[in-house]
Amino acid sequence: MRRKQITTLGQLMDPLAEKLLITAALVSLVQMDLVPAWMASVILGREFAVTVLRSIAHGKGMVIPASAMGKIKMGAEVTAILALILGQVEDLHPLHVIGVIALWVAMVTAIISGVEYYRPFARSGL
Repeated sequence: MRRKQITTLGQLMDPLAEKLLITAALVSLVQMDLVPAWMASVILGREFAVTVLRSIAHGKGMVIPASAMGKIKMGAEVTAILALILGQVEDLHPLHVIGVIALWVAMVTAIISGVEYYRPFARSGL
């Protein structure tokens, strides 16, 4: 963001990069038994659904901007991932509790923001 410009490529690639990083982290945390598979499935299912909705809308010339709830979800995901990983260190074990709470926040906001993304799409009749 050196020039503070917004490009079409950036608008498409930035969310994709975020989704790939979150997916890799959540899958790894499921494998480590730090995140229940069903919670990761809900969060990643929302990511997939929103990506499909945004792609279809983009193809029809409609832009679905990021929602405030979606941004909160992303913050909660990053907090959960970081806290769950760091919580494995013996001296930092209390961070695990913060990670679990942030994971629940991420899951709830994933559901709410998923509905928020679906509403304009459904109203447009696409």
